[in-house]
Order: sequence, then C-alpha cells, then structure tokens
Amino acid sequence: MKKAPALSEPVLPKLLPHTEELLPNGTELVVVNDPNQEVFKLDILYESGSYYQPQPLVASAAINMLAEGTTRHSAAEIAEWFDYYGAYTDHHSGFRQAELNLFSLTKYAAETIDRVAEMATESTVPPAELEVYLRSRRQQFLTEKQKTAWMARKESNRLLFGEHHPYANQVCEADYGRVTPELVRDFYRERILSGRCCLILSGCITSEIKERVVRTFGETLRPPYTRETPVHAYAPAAPGRYNIEKPDAVQTSIRISKHGVRLPEKEYAGFLLLNTIFGGYFGSRLMSNIREEKGYTYGIQSYNVSMPDNAYWCIVTDVDNAYTEATLEEIRKELDSIRREPVGREELELVKKYLHGELLREIDGVFAQTDALKQKRIYGMDNDFYATLLAGLKKTTPEELLELAQNYWDPEEMYVVTVGKTRP
Repeated sequence: MKKAPALSEPVLPKLLPHTEELLPNGTELVVVNDPNQEVFKLDILYESGSYYQPQPLVASAAINMLAEGTTRHSAAEIAEWFDYYGAYTDHHSGFRQAELNLFSLTKYAAETIDRVAEMATESTVPPAELEVYLRSRRQQFLTEKQKTAWMARKESNRLLFGEHHPYANQVCEADYGRVTPELVRDFYRERILSGRCCLILSGCITSEIKERVVRTFGETLRPPYTRETPVHAYAPAAPGRYNIEKPDAVQTSIRISKHGVRLPEKEYAGFLLLNTIFGGYFGSRLMSNIREEKGYTYGIQSYNVSMPDNAYWCIVTDVDNAYTEATLEEIRKELDSIRREPVGREELELVKKYLHGELLREIDGVFAQTDALKQKRIYGMDNDFYATLLAGLKKTTPEELLELAQNYWDPEEMYVVTVGKTRP
C-alpha cells in the first residue's frame, strides 16, 4: 500500500480589502467589494443589545418589530415586497449589538435598499404585531424552561455574572406581560433611530449601490441621542457544585464553567488551541474518553465565549442520570491530566492542522469575511487578526499549553452545575 502524501502547509486565503468612512450624519460605512458576486448584503449594526435595555425582552422586541410595520407599509406589504424582488431580510439581537440584514440581487438594489431603510427609520411598533410576537416568544420560553440544558445554562450564567447582570439573561414568564409598545418605541428611538449605527456593504458593490446607501442612510439627520450608556456591575457567586433537582428528568445536564479569555488577549491563540485539544472538536480528549470509551453521552464539548468586556469558558454535556457522578469524575481526570502532563507533539500537530483548516473556512468568501469583520470590529480589530492568530497557533509549544492549563483551569475556581434527577 502506498503511503499517503504529506499534507501541504495551509496558507491564509486572500483577505478582501475594506474601506471605512464616516457619513455626514455620523453613520459609519464599511465596504467589502467582491465584483465576482451577483448579490450584495447590507448589515446595519446598532449598539442596542440586551445590555442597554431598561427591562428584559425590550431589545429583542425592538429589532424584531422593524419588519412588522412602518408609517407607510404593513408587515404583510413589507414581506411581499422583498419576496417579489427575491430579497431576504433578517435580524438578530445579542448582548451588546443588534443588527438588521438585507440580502439582495445587485440589479434590484434601489428597490430593496429603500425598503430596508424605511424599516430602520419608520418603525411604528404596531401593538397587535407586538402582542403576537410576545405570545409566540412566551410559548417558546415555557417549552424551553422545562429542558434540563436550558436550566443549566441559566443557572451557570447567574453564577458567573450575577442574577441582575444582562449577561445572565434571567428572563421569567412575567417579563412577557411587562413589555409595552411605548417601552419598545422609546428604546427604538433612543438606541436604533438615534443611537450609534454602522453600515457594512459586502458582495458586488457598484458605485450606484454605494451612492444609494449614502443618500438613504447618511444624509438624513438623526434625532439627538439623550440616554446615557448603562453600567452593570458583576456579582459572581462562589465557585463550587450547584445542583437543581428535576424529579421527572430522564437525563442530567452538566455545565462546568469559569471565566475565559477575551479575543484581544495575548493568550487567546494558545487558549483556543488548548481548548480544542481538550473538548473543542470531535476527536477531543473529552469526546474520546466520555463518549467513545465510556459511552456515557452522545456528545460533550468545551468552548470559550469572548465578549467586549468579559469572557467565559464552559464544558457542556447531557448524560443518563445514572452516569452523572461518573462523568464528573472523568472530566476531573481529564482536567488533571492536561494540567499535569504536556500535550504530546503528535496530538499537538494534528490539532493545529485541524484548527488551521477550521479558521480558513471561517473566512472563506466575501460574506464569511464580512461576518468575521463584524465581530472583530467590536474589539477595534479587523480580519488581519487571523494572520496573527494562525502565527500564534503555529509557534505554540506543549510547555506553553501546560502553563495555560495550570493558570486557567483550576477546578477549585469552576462552577459545576447539574440539573436532573439525583434522588431515587
């Protein structure tokens, strides 16, 4: 049998250049042009995530209501318009940032840009549509809150950040009845209509498309911004074991967490590599032991989440109630091993190559690069970050990984949350 050829050294794909400018009314415009496309995308980014809302659910309601009616058109008319032109809109609300997205054929740019601008600047928050939205979200909430994984995530966030911090996301059923059209309209005016805004154009961006966006979004004066940015204090609990008993559960959800590493920190590349080895891909140590060898679970993973002012790392899995303590013991063994013994060269090189490939896929194509750029801008960075990250991964040594594991993964500093049936 012939020996398989050696893999060639992965290289960073070409990063498309981007331009940045400030429009007359203070709106930022970023353009990532790829003339080989027949479509374009417009991302409208607002500093209007849940961190800024006066009470739970208001931020997500405000961004969702943009498609539910304007001063000129109803929700049905807006939907029919985009369907007719083969365009698509989407929206998302996170902790710090909310966004409205438009995907459209280049040849219909004028029609679709004008209508999405209307959504962004003339939202009326119709009471009937808001009620339908809240009723649907409430039903989803009631379904999700019965799941052990949902309960474990909520408890873990409470322990990490404090019950009243927005990152804890401690929504309760009563919150759905406290959201009013007036609250959502006020938030819309303060954080979307007059708040900080960034436009990102990507795909096939002709001069006509750019001019249309500048004229539509950049020349109209925005209302004065009056609301101060809130400051929320963290109130983490003491690390340790926390159990929530759920007598009817057929499985136990396990979530082990602690503070992680933010994307701009110098340890980020090494920590990303360390986490991938430990629990960040299908061949990880956690998967090999707890799924493949022991058969306690269908899946187990660990991951790091970076935010503008914080980060957290966690291990998550679901197991049969009978295997809860055995699974926790195996996790402890794996933590002890990776904190005691350097990673072997063969395992290290394998995971480096795997992670290199995953990162290259993350920036494959103009729209993937634009999505990556959106996240990097939060930290004052751009996609040059990937070259630095890949260089950092390449030179990371087993000794450096051992030091990171010892510094960041002390079991005594971790929150261990279990939700399930422990009593017979």
